[in-house]
Amino acid sequence: MRVFSEIQAFKQWWLWTLLVITLLISSIPLFNIGGSLNNIQWNLIGFIPALLIIVMFLVLKLETRIDRNGITAEFTPFRIFKRHYHWNEISKCYVRKYSAISEFGGWGVRGFGTSKAYNVSGNKGIQIVTKDDKKFLIGTNKPEEAQKVIKRYQDNKDEI
Repeated sequence: MRVFSEIQAFKQWWLWTLLVITLLISSIPLFNIGGSLNNIQWNLIGFIPALLIIVMFLVLKLETRIDRNGITAEFTPFRIFKRHYHWNEISKCYVRKYSAISEFGGWGVRGFGTSKAYNVSGNKGIQIVTKDDKKFLIGTNKPEEAQKVIKRYQDNKDEI
């Protein structure tokens, strides 16, 4: 295998339960039959942000690609959250088990200091350690496939 590609989405049942409950609670004031137009405008202040957050989680995807140019991870459609590492920048790269909450404080674009992560779900990730000792973890649901491609390029760094 020469290329690893993966697209992940937020699919945790507890996250969607929390989001739907928040949307339902924020929509209750909208059904106030006797309210004036001014009150309805104020009631939308809670509903619209909840709706926008749900839409954001629906469209947000973590895309990972490993190929001869290196490793790329980005949250789409927001291209501002994009990381790319060329093979010559990487000192170590391997798949490992991790704890999203205790190591990174949760899921999404996370991290503290020189250790950062992009993760969506699960507890397996592609650990990258750069030559200047910065650490970056990319969550994956295909750890075996990722490890095969990483090994291929790690073993052939001189040919790239």
